Amino acid sequence: MYTRITAFCLAVLIGCSGTEVSPAPPGPDTAVHLPVMSRELHAAIAAFDQPTHQGRLETLTAQLEAAGLPYTIETFQGRREPDPTGYNVIVPPAAGTSGREILLIAHYDTVRLSDGRMAAGLIDNAASVVAMIEAARRVRGRTSSPVRLILSDQEELGLLGARAWIAAHGVNAIAAVVNADVNGNGDTLMYGLNTGEESAFLIEIVRSVCRERALSCLDFPEYPPSDDLAFLAAGAAVVSIGHQPRNEAEKLRAFLVRPPDRTDDAAAIPDILRIIHSPQDTIERVEPNTVAQAADVFEALVLRIDSLAASR
Repeated sequence: MYTRITAFCLAVLIGCSGTEVSPAPPGPDTAVHLPVMSRELHAAIAAFDQPTHQGRLETLTAQLEAAGLPYTIETFQGRREPDPTGYNVIVPPAAGTSGREILLIAHYDTVRLSDGRMAAGLIDNAASVVAMIEAARRVRGRTSSPVRLILSDQEELGLLGARAWIAAHGVNAIAAVVNADVNGNGDTLMYGLNTGEESAFLIEIVRSVCRERALSCLDFPEYPPSDDLAFLAAGAAVVSIGHQPRNEAEKLRAFLVRPPDRTDDAAAIPDILRIIHSPQDTIERVEPNTVAQAADVFEALVLRIDSLAASR
């Protein structure tokens, strides 16, 4: 999730990240009792906890290869230190598809902590990356529309990977963008309404998927910033999807709509704003069933967008 959300939080409530949020510890047999798919997703997410960005990139490409998804790497001039080069990893559309593209995007980079270490960045945003890879694997060869997956770099430094891709390719060939950020825990699907009139059809598709699957869903008049903002600014139809526990989703919504006046009102701070960009963003916080649900939702959204495109 773009650093601006943490900066905003700190500006409103000094010390926003200072209170530790204790996760409910899993029982000793949790991994044994998880469904096979959930165990595989959990392990894939844990693998992103790397000491270097290069290790994170290598983890990503290894998982794409294991999923049978071809990819290319597009470099761009970024701002990361000491090497500013950014690396967007792109899964191109399957052969035989035509028309305007359905674009899936999730950032795979993470932040550097105050002690110089790389944050594990598993809620933000390896869980979304793994869910997107799974959805892309499932829909490949099943759509008439081209589906492109972008695993973007340097989102945390100002959406730089998304902006670089747009600068190189434009958005005229894009029918819809589905962005994924913070999809690692909780039962409630969150999505933003602040994406312009051109995105209204995507909002309706999300709502229809929520109704048909009887999901807990919550819309946000103002949604936490992510790569969707770059595509929105370029004029593309876009929706951003995240997950949180219902009470935390409602707390985050209220926080963004009306930030608390008091600088010591710690109870008003959503847990997610203490977890992301901190040492607390670890595998213990990831709920595999949430990631599996997110993959299901992304798959359903792609197929619904494709069906709508075919009917036009």
